[in-house]
Amino acid sequence: SEQISLTAQQQAIAIAQVVQAMNALNQAAKESAEGISQTKIGTHKLNETALELKEMV
Repeated sequence: SEQISLTAQQQAIAIAQVVQAMNALNQAAKESAEGISQTKIGTHKLNETALELKEMV
């Protein structure tokens, strides 16, 4: 009975660690998506500026 209790506690700790790791991955993916979005916006603005410069020349 004591061994079963100890094993259950160890499994609960392991599950909590897996959940924590999954949450960290989720946060990293979210931050990566936000970075990609910002890069897309920056690229669009740069393209607009390049077109404006091209028209000036």
